[in-house]
Amino acid sequence: MKFKLFNYSILLSGLVLFTATSCKKEGCTDANASNYSEKAKEDDGSCTYDAGSLPTGYDKFYNITDIYVDGGNIIIKTTDEPDHVSPFYPTGHALYAPYDGTNTNFSTEISLMGQAEDPDIQAQNITFTVPVNAAENSSHEATGGGPIGVAINGVVFYSQYNGAQQLLDDLEFDNTDQYSGHPSPTNGQYHYHIEPAWLTSQNGDDALIGVLLDGFFVYGPKCNGVTMTNSDLDAYHGHNSATSDFPDGVYHYHCTDDAPWINGDGYWGTPGTVN
Repeated sequence: MKFKLFNYSILLSGLVLFTATSCKKEGCTDANASNYSEKAKEDDGSCTYDAGSLPTGYDKFYNITDIYVDGGNIIIKTTDEPDHVSPFYPTGHALYAPYDGTNTNFSTEISLMGQAEDPDIQAQNITFTVPVNAAENSSHEATGGGPIGVAINGVVFYSQYNGAQQLLDDLEFDNTDQYSGHPSPTNGQYHYHIEPAWLTSQNGDDALIGVLLDGFFVYGPKCNGVTMTNSDLDAYHGHNSATSDFPDGVYHYHCTDDAPWINGDGYWGTPGTVN
């Protein structure tokens, strides 16, 4: 009798294990997708979208000229003009305002190859092509110069390096406005290297604030109420955890107070293109 009971317990354990395993069905978990499956517990990267619908997260983008799904990509078009005031706008512009931040060394002038430049924000014509179903790429391609992503207000993100591919220093920070951005002295392209203070002040420190070229989102400095530090994140400045937008968990980047600020040693996924 004991032998039979032992066998029944093994059989029952096996059934429980089989049931638990079989419940972890893969499929499209994005409710905004045309092939969303309520039964799917793990996303398998198969989500597709009807014309006019956007994947979760992209409905937060504004101050852009266009955003839409094209096959396996999201297309984001922007003029890269911030929706907040800045001393870098021409003085006659509606959003021009003098600097009112805390850096007593602030100046709109910056040295370029030994020559003082005082650039204004110039409207751009930028198109980002970003993968819809972002996935890790083990090669972790390095970020280049220029735009590496775009904030939800249409302003581009740059990496932690300046035009000479050196880590940002006081020269750049003394040329950063009250909302953490400045224009390039070569073409007037406004950009953020660090946490965009305008967006986190408006939306919260744990808000989704943009996306990098590989399709993984960027969040503010907090995650589930905890302020992130570099030690909380991987070499690419991200981690996998639940967010308010993705309660089942998703890989994402975070802004931090210390370098590299937004992105680390490269992209977590496969970068799209920017033109």
